[in-house]
Amino acid sequence: MSTTLKIDGATLAGEDGYWSIAMVGDKITTVARHLETTAQEEVFKAEGRLVIPGLVDGHLHLDKALLLAQHPAQTGTFQEALVETGRLKQRFTLDDIQSRARRVIENEIAFGTTLMRSHVEVDLMLQLTAMEALLPLKREYAWGLTLQLAVFAQEGITNQPGTRALLRRAMAMGGDVIGSAPYVDPNPEDNIRIVFDLAEEFGCDVDFHLDFLDDDSPLLLPRVVAETLKRGWQGRVCLGHMTKLAGLTPWALKEIAAMLRDGGISVLALPATDLYMMGRRDTHNVRRGVAPIHQLMDWGVTVGVATNNVQNLFTPFGDGDVLKICTLIAQTLQLGTVYSHKQCLEMATTQAAHAIGVGDYGIAPGRVADLVIIDAKSVSEAVGMAPVGRTTIKGGKIVAQTQVRRELGVVGSGVS
Repeated sequence: MSTTLKIDGATLAGEDGYWSIAMVGDKITTVARHLETTAQEEVFKAEGRLVIPGLVDGHLHLDKALLLAQHPAQTGTFQEALVETGRLKQRFTLDDIQSRARRVIENEIAFGTTLMRSHVEVDLMLQLTAMEALLPLKREYAWGLTLQLAVFAQEGITNQPGTRALLRRAMAMGGDVIGSAPYVDPNPEDNIRIVFDLAEEFGCDVDFHLDFLDDDSPLLLPRVVAETLKRGWQGRVCLGHMTKLAGLTPWALKEIAAMLRDGGISVLALPATDLYMMGRRDTHNVRRGVAPIHQLMDWGVTVGVATNNVQNLFTPFGDGDVLKICTLIAQTLQLGTVYSHKQCLEMATTQAAHAIGVGDYGIAPGRVADLVIIDAKSVSEAVGMAPVGRTTIKGGKIVAQTQVRRELGVVGSGVS
């Protein structure tokens, strides 16, 4: 028999008053002002708290998470992060990767993440170890989140003989998506072409780390757009970082937005990493280096935000909370209105889900019953404070609850 759950007294983004949300099995069945309760329903009284679709972390590196304790940054540069992480990878084991990944996944479920895409490094050094480590976690944590695995060539392809064959093997094992970081490859155009070849072979989506850093090298985006249109891969390509867009003039950015929109290509900004890495050579008027996704969104591009890294040399911060990334993007892009706060939440939920190929996301009948109830009474409060108190619903079932207890004054003095 299908389980039934109803939320009463919910605040919804962009809607006045309080709402009820009914779920049967893993789907939302009704969203209305008031619903009668049946004896078979489990009822959660939201008492005016904000309910949003489950948070989406569409760009994350589980295999490289929580490495900072093993090797703190000395210079903090991108080059140091690449080199030293490469050295740390030599010591990666299946148990080590799983241990660190489990900590992040469990944190994210408690924070309200119900959909995640993790990049999985495949190269001559790691071989298939990361894939072997993360595949079982996809099944193990299916009760709390949906995990997509993006087979990822971090070290390049054309400069690493045998990598293409490894990527193919990783996809055959159960990879969902294929991708790379073309800017680390001495032949980025061939790198892009090879990734699309593999995408065609396996019928999967593509996810590139693209146009990252703040140097004067030309954009690789036009090459990705050309391949997307040539292969008929519209709606199946996601780009992470895209920090170079932050340095474009308004008219150049608008032209790029048209290319992205017409190609059905999505963009995920990763502000925790991008703010940390960008503009390091600027002596004054230091650039933020975060893709202006709010403008892209206004021009019809599918956009989102994600954590990228958690406490490693690329990003020595974070705990996997996507709602905190909402706060960060709002501060960075100077998004202070109620409307823009609603946009921020969309960037971390419905828009981010669409960016990684999941369409039935949102609070509406027929959509997947993945929700998070936040201890906030408004959109602006949720974005402004990222409250700790949350209840996570996955597939119509409550899977995590975090409550805050506060005591003020003289506490525990023993005085009766």
